[in-house]
Amino acid sequence: MPGMKAMVLAAGLGDRMGPVTDQVPKPLLPIANRPVMAYILEHLARHGFTQVIANLHYRGQQIQDFFGDGSDFGIDLTYTHEDRLWGIAGGVRRCRDFFGDDTFLVIGADDLTDMDLSKFLALHRSRGAVASIGLAEVEETSQFGIVVTDADGRIERFVEKPQGEAPSNTANTQIYLFEPAVFDFIPPDRKHDFGFQTFPAMVDARVPFYGFRLSGYWRDIGGIRDYLGAQSDVLERRLSAHIPACELRPGIWVEGDCEIAETARLEPALMLSRGSRVGERARLGGGTVIGGGVEVPDGADLWNTVVWAGASLPRGISLCRSVVTADRICREMAL
Repeated sequence: MPGMKAMVLAAGLGDRMGPVTDQVPKPLLPIANRPVMAYILEHLARHGFTQVIANLHYRGQQIQDFFGDGSDFGIDLTYTHEDRLWGIAGGVRRCRDFFGDDTFLVIGADDLTDMDLSKFLALHRSRGAVASIGLAEVEETSQFGIVVTDADGRIERFVEKPQGEAPSNTANTQIYLFEPAVFDFIPPDRKHDFGFQTFPAMVDARVPFYGFRLSGYWRDIGGIRDYLGAQSDVLERRLSAHIPACELRPGIWVEGDCEIAETARLEPALMLSRGSRVGERARLGGGTVIGGGVEVPDGADLWNTVVWAGASLPRGISLCRSVVTADRICREMAL
């Protein structure tokens, strides 16, 4: 029996992550040494969403080359290449033939989550919804699109990044379930946005449109702070996900053969990838990930720092909340 259908939004430019995304598209950004989109595809497969399409634009061929047909992640993956960005709703509209008459899910390639998508689907169907939004409770409401619902979960209005007191603490996760009737609210061959165009029109039309609070982990990898925070979340198992490495001790992971000096100080959360080397008196931890083949020199101090494969580190370097790529060091404050 064919699985459920889903779309992964992978066409964005990743501007808020620049210059980290200058050479690597956002879906391929490594979290605990695996692309963020890999976690999403595996999560879709766990909940039966195995017929998946991804829209591509910025460095799309890199994404397609890495994920291929999706079989390594338990799904059947196809692609649509956007010659220009059509907006999220417009991009979904261009995949209408793929969805056919089926219920389908839409999720961002940078929405790291283990939320219960099966429960989400059951709630969506129980209400006879045309559209449903997965909601997450958040503390910093000014950083998110806030959704206001009535007692039954029907969506009443949206407030984008409210300043001051917010009308709700439930944020739009950009995890959506749709029936084909949603296409009545998305014009063809036109740039279109869900939040500013499609969804307000659906609220005004009083179609069955619901928001459901979903328990579990969710983080939008929108900027460098969330990218760095996600490293610790994965390594400390706040997210239910597969980590292809050995846990040397709680929160310290080693993938394959690594060389670690006896005087090196390793603290959680930390991952050392295949072929890496840690020198004498080096100190690493706090959500640090060392990419494959990287040499951490003697005396280095790395805290909540991601060092990509192919990067080099000078002797005695000290970094906190940074990303080291093959050609630059990107600090959180600079981004």
